[in-house]
Amino acid sequence: MFSQTLCGRRLLSAALAALIALSGLGLLSASSSAASPHATPVALRTAAAQATRADHVLVARARALHRCERTQRAHPRRCNVQRRAVQRAGAQLARSEHRLAQLSRTGGVVVSARAAAVAAAPKLTVSGQKVAWTSVSGSSSYVFVRKVPGLADQYSVVNGTSTTPAAVPGKTVQFSVRANVSGSTWASQVSIAYPVVPPPVVTTTAPTMTVSGQTLGWKAIGSVTAYVLDAKIAGQADQYTVVNGTSVTPAAVAGATVSYSVRTDVDSSAWSSPVSIAYAASAPAPDPTPASSLQMGVVAGSALSYELPFVQQLGAHTARMEFSADTSASSMASTIDTYAKAGIRPMLLATFASDMPTSAEAQNVGTWAAAYGPGGSFWAGKTYPADTAVTDIEFGNETSYSYEFSDNSASAYAARAQSYALSAKTAATAIAAANPHVGLLVQGDNAQQGTAWVQNMFKAVPNLGSLVAGWTIHPYGPNWATRIDSTISSTQAAGSPDKPIFVTEWGISTDNGRCLDDNYGFDKCMTYSSAATTLHTALTGMESRYGSRLGGFFLYQAHDQYATGTQSGREAYFGALQSNKASKGAYTTEVKADLAAN
Repeated sequence: MFSQTLCGRRLLSAALAALIALSGLGLLSASSSAASPHATPVALRTAAAQATRADHVLVARARALHRCERTQRAHPRRCNVQRRAVQRAGAQLARSEHRLAQLSRTGGVVVSARAAAVAAAPKLTVSGQKVAWTSVSGSSSYVFVRKVPGLADQYSVVNGTSTTPAAVPGKTVQFSVRANVSGSTWASQVSIAYPVVPPPVVTTTAPTMTVSGQTLGWKAIGSVTAYVLDAKIAGQADQYTVVNGTSVTPAAVAGATVSYSVRTDVDSSAWSSPVSIAYAASAPAPDPTPASSLQMGVVAGSALSYELPFVQQLGAHTARMEFSADTSASSMASTIDTYAKAGIRPMLLATFASDMPTSAEAQNVGTWAAAYGPGGSFWAGKTYPADTAVTDIEFGNETSYSYEFSDNSASAYAARAQSYALSAKTAATAIAAANPHVGLLVQGDNAQQGTAWVQNMFKAVPNLGSLVAGWTIHPYGPNWATRIDSTISSTQAAGSPDKPIFVTEWGISTDNGRCLDDNYGFDKCMTYSSAATTLHTALTGMESRYGSRLGGFFLYQAHDQYATGTQSGREAYFGALQSNKASKGAYTTEVKADLAAN
């Protein structure tokens, strides 16, 4: 948007007066005097209507997203359509306001008799927080401009001779008005000095933002609980997100200075004065995994609060916990807090099932690292059991598997691997800038088409091996060595330095000898005792074969999904415990012993 300067208004007024004088003397050409006095007002009215609609659409989309996130807490990715709608609505509002500002600033000069009648400027007065003006003959519509220090001028069209603008606490705001007719003159400005805390609270009031480190905060506006955040990065489209609360730690953008502004999710609400965060340049994240220690844990299901008693019963000190990649760090706090108090370190999994993550989602995992990594903002003032801070974030679950996407042709599979690698680079960069003590675990699982997955990842990002903290793989079944060897050899062939291998899922399905439909190549009628022996053999075999290169082993999963004897499907009985928390005999004993030893 453009500001109407005092000099510009004087020049416009002088030009108009001269043209009116020439018109009176009959010295104007026919083509000049025939100019339509209605062209600009029609355009202004149209632009104002478009801006109003765009503002309403943004608020409506923001509210729809807010509702979706409340009802889909267990499945946050189901709200991606609403998130994209907020992005589009925010961008459309910015374009509409820019267009309205241009038309208001460059209304043009006309020389008709009607223009002469409306050339006089209205006279403005202020009463409390209400701005009023005298009417101009022949005009019932007026262009109103609101000037907030540090923000672009905001234009609107008012039908009538008064309005009560949105308050901006602690700021002195200037206002002017002109008739919504070509050639009209801007009124002399008036101002309102708003108190720091305006009584009463108006939900359209602009929040006042503050910055603490890399966290943005603001005081609540009345009863409003949802806000729209705008992030401006040079050379990129504005990023609009909905924040449920009054603080957020945005994803770091390495080497960039990002400007932020926020508003309530209420029609016609005002944007806050912008604040900026200058992010440090990126640096490769150090390997956070101790070279001599295997990190062993269990995979917790999607209902994390329900899963905690099972995880505790097994004595696990690490749990693989799944969150959608677009989940805000603040909304994870209660879950992380509950597990940390129990002495359980989360190994976070950022998911984007059957889709590729957006740039914003990839950057968002950096906010997880900033909050929950060692020394992160979440731990300030808390005294929890040692080693409960997050050290690893896994990026995606089985994205290289065929079931994730409908098109698994060679070309589509290669494109998917390349797109995933570029997103992983974005996520690793964000994490490194946010907390260098947290590492990103990237899928190195050549699940199909030979080593095409790893080859295409490195084709897109040749230095990917230097950005990641480890490679993840799910080598179910007795052929685990072949699968892991493929990950190691293919990453080495691509020029990657040796990085730890994280088996983030491995398990055995057993209902104590009752035959199931499948068991990934193991005995489909396996007893609990046989399952214990199989787990012990596989785990010790991995440790012997890969030594300190084996960075993590997570058993899938904490408990059976169904009661014993009720299902025939393999997926129902991977638990270390039965669905009712009862022991699975020798198998449960082996799991507890392995967890205690690692």
